[in-house]
Amino acid sequence: MSLKINRALLSVSDKTGLVELAQSMHRAGVELYASGGTYRTLQDAGISCRLAEELADTPEAFQGRMKTLSFKIFSGLLARRQDPKDKLDWERLNIKLLDAVVVNFYPFDKNIDKNLTRSERIELIDIGGPALVRAAAKNAPDVLVLTSPSQYPEVVEQLNSAACVDDETALKAAAQAWDMVAAYDLSIQSVFGSQVKSLRYGENPHQKASLRVAPNSPLNWDCPLTGSELSYNNIVDLSSAYFLARDLKTAFPDRTSVVIVKHNNPCGVASVLKTTPSAQMRALEKAWKCDPISAFGGVLIFTDKIDQEVLSYFESRFVELVAAPELAASDLKNILNQRKNLKAVTVRHWDAESSHMQMSVAGGVLTQSLDQQLEEPLKGVTEVTWPSSLNALAHFGVFCNKLLKSNSVCLVHEDQDKDYCMVGAGQGQPNRVEAMQKLAIPRAQAVTNKAILDDCVLISDAFFPFRDSVDVAASVGIRYIVQPGGSIKDSAIIAACNEHRIAMALTGYRHFRH
Repeated sequence: MSLKINRALLSVSDKTGLVELAQSMHRAGVELYASGGTYRTLQDAGISCRLAEELADTPEAFQGRMKTLSFKIFSGLLARRQDPKDKLDWERLNIKLLDAVVVNFYPFDKNIDKNLTRSERIELIDIGGPALVRAAAKNAPDVLVLTSPSQYPEVVEQLNSAACVDDETALKAAAQAWDMVAAYDLSIQSVFGSQVKSLRYGENPHQKASLRVAPNSPLNWDCPLTGSELSYNNIVDLSSAYFLARDLKTAFPDRTSVVIVKHNNPCGVASVLKTTPSAQMRALEKAWKCDPISAFGGVLIFTDKIDQEVLSYFESRFVELVAAPELAASDLKNILNQRKNLKAVTVRHWDAESSHMQMSVAGGVLTQSLDQQLEEPLKGVTEVTWPSSLNALAHFGVFCNKLLKSNSVCLVHEDQDKDYCMVGAGQGQPNRVEAMQKLAIPRAQAVTNKAILDDCVLISDAFFPFRDSVDVAASVGIRYIVQPGGSIKDSAIIAACNEHRIAMALTGYRHFRH
């Protein structure tokens, strides 16, 4: 099926490709209406068109604020062509049907970073354009809506060859229109919305940034507990720490956990049984011990309410940010006498409302569900039986490792106090062997003060493509490995483990984090 365009309304701020599009419409017998600057551009190009005011049957007013918002224009867009009752209405009301709308919005998003006053920014908000686009998109494919010059060439080609536009093109354009409207509204919300928090700068001082706070945010981003402003990097780090802490709290409700994050990677994690005396302080000290240098200036989150003993730990240690349930500004009075620049946030709840995450990429937005896998099978595949007694520790290690930037490995162990600790991490490496050899293993040897790591479990975020990782693990006495499996070399990896008398379990779940 195809759409024969008899009448079109054009109202654009970006005139790119406008003349060529209007010429092809004119040749196809389309009656053209245009507003303001669009009308003048077409007149200057010698293209016959009429003012949108004639279609609207109302004048332009309020210095251009009212142009296309009229009963007749929107009736011409919304009337259902195949509905007999709607046909009676448009004939009775003398409505001229509109078969195409060509609109792009005032460039609000291109001006939000400029030094404009509030009233100047208000005037950049397009009202009529988004309204026209919504109405036209709602009635696709009976109405064609074009919102970008990049769409014009396809339409021009079809008009030149057949004097009409196919339904597939009209429906595709409508889908793009909904995306355009959503993005436009979001850009306005980022400036004027009540839940938008402006930040001093972004990842680096020359970058601008803001945070849109969700109504039921699990962290009180909109109301930090001290006068020190949260930075973009603080927020990114604490968000990552929150998800790891939530996993630990869910999987180990009988333990209290501490997570330390630096540059969006965990550099210290520990979980201690709540029945242990001073359990939270012990968890803090063991998490800090994993990498004291990286913990300096890090972001910490606790799975349980903290007391003054724990807070006093930070009087002589520099950390950027502390977060915990039930944390209040009054809890920080003593420490702020020593550390005036400490930042603090309350964990309101552990039920993050979003089940997905998004990331902007060149020309688009990627969306994926959160990596929330908690119950992973541990399938022993080696001659040395995987000990079920290590299952809980292995899951602790998987939680730690999936927050590390890929490629990653980590080493965890259960110490003499029955506490779970991450003791070594290798992250962000294109080479998994070097992640082990140069980062995770040396760190674990330093933390445990042992050259032979026979009581540690090695966790890998993805499969081992070759046996070299197993050989490296064996060289320092590692006897337990957990990895997803799935490599064409799995049989060779298993054979290497058998050769070294290593017990290995496969989970079937990869945990890349880019």
